Amino acid sequence: MQSANDTTPKNKTSVKKNIITIVIAVLAIAALAAAGWLYTHPDIFVSPENKNAASVSPSLDTVLLSRKITSIPYMPTDIENVVYTADAAGNITYYEFNGTDFVELAPTGTMELTVPLSGQQIPVKIPYVERDGVLSGFGVYSTENTDSNVYIYSFVMFKVQNLPEAYAKTGSCLLLMHTDQTQAYTLNPVWEQAFILNRSDGSVSDFLNDRSQKVSADGGIRRDYYMITEGALKETSASVPFFSSRERTPDENGETQVDLYMKTGKNGRDDTMIAENVGDRYVKLLGNGVFAYIRETDSGFSTVKYENGQESVITSFYAGYGTSYIRDGDYILSKEDGRVFTTYDTSSIETKGYKMNPLLFSVSPDGTYVVMAGTVANALDYRIYVYNTKTQKYAVFNETNYAAHYNLRFINDTTVAYYVLNVDGYENVVLDLSKVK
Repeated sequence: MQSANDTTPKNKTSVKKNIITIVIAVLAIAALAAAGWLYTHPDIFVSPENKNAASVSPSLDTVLLSRKITSIPYMPTDIENVVYTADAAGNITYYEFNGTDFVELAPTGTMELTVPLSGQQIPVKIPYVERDGVLSGFGVYSTENTDSNVYIYSFVMFKVQNLPEAYAKTGSCLLLMHTDQTQAYTLNPVWEQAFILNRSDGSVSDFLNDRSQKVSADGGIRRDYYMITEGALKETSASVPFFSSRERTPDENGETQVDLYMKTGKNGRDDTMIAENVGDRYVKLLGNGVFAYIRETDSGFSTVKYENGQESVITSFYAGYGTSYIRDGDYILSKEDGRVFTTYDTSSIETKGYKMNPLLFSVSPDGTYVVMAGTVANALDYRIYVYNTKTQKYAVFNETNYAAHYNLRFINDTTVAYYVLNVDGYENVVLDLSKVK
């Protein structure tokens, strides 16, 4: 037996081991306490590069504003903080986000229209919200909500909004239509028809439409003859860009190339082709008839600028568009290294702490935040990554719901939303990113 004062080399080593064990235990407890303090003080999430801190993956609850299950997802309108839901029965309901929840909002009014298309008279009710000069309204026609004699179309989505500035006139608005039900919950649908709507009597006149456009096999006018997106309708001049496959035939895979055109006159029939075989139905308005768009190349793709009848390459990329690189709005994300490129100039954002396979991303309207949603190790390891471009710090949040995420978008400069499709319905999530400093 050894005495308490035994100082042999063997016993000294044992004492040292005990001291080291105690120190490690104390440090571990301190680390856990620090991590717990981080969870309750979300303003100080920082990247290891900035403060020699251990990598932390806080719960998404630290930035959560709202998490709500609905039978239909919330979809954005043209009015900040106002969303809508639309079902196949034609019911449109508006909600306003008050900072913590979505509260039902009464529409400003309702338009009851009968719209002529392909020899059919399509009835629709469009409740709308009008605020501070901005009009936004939606309606749905489907065979489930009417007994009208419409034989060609089983589904039509309608939208009313302000006319582009160069076409604006008192008492009129823009009426958009598409017949693709798969786009019902898409953030940026492609509209097939565009009319000028007289709000006083419900009559329509052509905006893009051409009465001589070709007819499809089902008797309806070709859905790919005029294709216009929301971004193109913000042009302030009369030169409004749109897409068409009118000169194309399907390839061996049944896919049809898309060309970029420009509406040059107010009668709706003056079309000028800008570019053949563009890579995406995306166009960025740069003012005075100048546009940026995407063109696929043999080695990848390029962002291209059109000006005064000439095109010039902005940036060339040497990998697959839509696979190695994904686009959201006016930004393109490299999935390999997390860099974010601007579509219309040569600027880019170098993110930090990027270790994930992003499936969705979005950039805040003021450019402060980059948000990505995706997996890390496997499909059950879902993360929400947030990068602050001003402080160059980031946070990576654990997302316990690893079902498919959709429609990642900013409500305002610091508030981001998306929905997750669950067995219980659509889980609508809203996050406050202002806490990521």
